[in-house]
Amino acid sequence: MSHEPARSVTPRIMGVVNASVDSLTGGVDAAGAKELASEMVSGGASVLDCGGQSLRTDVREIPVAEELERVLPVIEAVHASCPGAAISIDTYRAEVAVAAIAAGASIVNDPSGLTDPDLPEVVAEHGVDVVVAYSRATPKVRMTRDKLVGNPMADGIAFLRDRLARLRAAGVDQKRVILDPGPDLGKSPEQTIAVLRGASRLRSALGVDRVLWAVSRKDFIGALVERMPSGRDPGTFGALSAIEIRPGDIVRVHDVAGVADFFKVRSALIDGYVGTLDLPEKFRYDP
Repeated sequence: MSHEPARSVTPRIMGVVNASVDSLTGGVDAAGAKELASEMVSGGASVLDCGGQSLRTDVREIPVAEELERVLPVIEAVHASCPGAAISIDTYRAEVAVAAIAAGASIVNDPSGLTDPDLPEVVAEHGVDVVVAYSRATPKVRMTRDKLVGNPMADGIAFLRDRLARLRAAGVDQKRVILDPGPDLGKSPEQTIAVLRGASRLRSALGVDRVLWAVSRKDFIGALVERMPSGRDPGTFGALSAIEIRPGDIVRVHDVAGVADFFKVRSALIDGYVGTLDLPEKFRYDP
């Protein structure tokens, strides 16, 4: 019996560009976004995810006007400085999505699972891609353990099936849909692990090809390694090494260059390397 050799899959890399001062990793203004986005694209990102409001539950929800004031200058700066990169708007508000699309965004990344009933129509009208997260949590509200579902895999399939039906009813082609298992969103750390491990079941049950893996620096990693967000990149690499990445998938990360290096080495070890590798002397020793 012959076996095909294992082949690695290198996903698209989505770099996080936060315009929110409340973000766990800090926010940037338009000038800072331009510099950060250029650095991320040089490091290997082909998608840039811009958001104006953090999902942190220990800070207030900001008005739509404030979210727009934060994120639109950032999107405009990123669009001008990185014309070859796709721009994603990280928001759960239809009004923000409309303005962001006008400013250059081509993906709506909704971490709430379509809590805004107008969002499917926005996606359909503008013909953009949409990320739909599995989240039972109300945005900006922390879910306590007594409110968690008993079977997150079965519930996730039912939840996302309902959201896909809403999008279809609005006229959204399913090829435009990207699933997000929703790590940390309305889940305990152990439930997040279970859903990530079972993400292939979500794909097969729902018939959606693409998945957004938003595992970077998440709380489930913090719970495992007991580190603050800034110290969770090694744990992020561990998560990326274990999840089932398929063609068309996207990984949403903070350390773009580090993740690009991770996939480059992973690909060489799984697929082999054709050619000759030499280490330039300038990279041999740290100064």
